[in-house]
Amino acid sequence: MKNIVTKINDNKMQVTLHNAFYEKLAILSAAHGLTDSFVVLVEPYDEKSTAIYFEPKKDIQLVESGLYEAAQEFCNRVLDEQVRLDIEKRYGNIRDMIVKQAFSPLTEAQLSKEISANPENKQ
Repeated sequence: MKNIVTKINDNKMQVTLHNAFYEKLAILSAAHGLTDSFVVLVEPYDEKSTAIYFEPKKDIQLVESGLYEAAQEFCNRVLDEQVRLDIEKRYGNIRDMIVKQAFSPLTEAQLSKEISANPENKQ
C-alpha cells in the first residue's frame, strides 16, 4: 500500500490524497473535524494531489504516535465524507422527492379520505 501519511518533523504530519478519488469538499469537511486539537493546512501538492498538514495546537501535547493516529483518523474521515458525497450525488434526488411528498399540502379529497379511514374518527 502506498504511504499517504508522511512525517515532516516531530510535530508535523502530511497526508497526500489523489484528487481523482477525493473532492475538495470531502477533504475540507474531514479536516474541519480535527481543528479543535490541530492546526490543519490544506493546499495543492501537485497537479493531481492535495496535501493536508497536521500540527498540534500549542496547548496540546502529543507524542509522535498520537499525531500519526490523528492523520490516520483524518484518512478515515475523508473517506467517510467522500462516500457521503457520492451517495448524495447518486441518491439525493430520491431524498428530495420524499421530502417534497412529505411536505406537500393535502387536497380536500385526500384529507377526507384520511379522516374516514381512521377508526378513531368514527363515532
